[in-house]
Amino acid sequence: MNLIEPKRWLELVLSLHQAMLSSQLRTVLTPTLADVFVFSYPIYLIVLYSIGRIKKQISYKVASLWIFANVVVTTLVNIGIQALVQKSRPNIVLWLIDEKVETVLHKFLPTSSFPSDHAAVSMSIAVATFLRWIQKKDRKYIYFSIILFVFSCIMCVSRIATAVHRPTDILGGILVGAIIPLLLSTKKISSFGEKISLWIGKKI
Repeated sequence: MNLIEPKRWLELVLSLHQAMLSSQLRTVLTPTLADVFVFSYPIYLIVLYSIGRIKKQISYKVASLWIFANVVVTTLVNIGIQALVQKSRPNIVLWLIDEKVETVLHKFLPTSSFPSDHAAVSMSIAVATFLRWIQKKDRKYIYFSIILFVFSCIMCVSRIATAVHRPTDILGGILVGAIIPLLLSTKKISSFGEKISLWIGKKI
């Protein structure tokens, strides 16, 4: 299935891209911001898990495993949608390919740009963390989720500016990343996931 992008969205990509190129600092910084936060997510999960081990509170270990499970499911769903939807990246459509503004992970980009993997994963981990706060009323989760939401917003805007994604790609990824944790947090699924995470948390 092929999706046609509204002209106004392509114009937005072009205007953000030109704004990025108008400053040498933005030209260097934006491609980095488009990817760099992805590397913080494994660190976050490791820190969360480590808090559980140090404080001997298995709830943090369970949380890290549950959030990780959300990310895995989100990624699989996103890949499934990408297999069904063919949508070339804007930097190809608009002839904006330039090695000077390539993102860190540019060479590993999948062919289809819809929905955005980065937007999906970043939103999934942020929403899953926020839901953990709702469930456990632990302030650590709300602080972490705010930081993660900020990371996600910066990264998503940067990916549009570098022309590797359109706004609709980002919005599609955000929807997937938000819906999956909400579905997995439903009572039956969440209870099953908690039991598995608890069992794994006790083993490792």
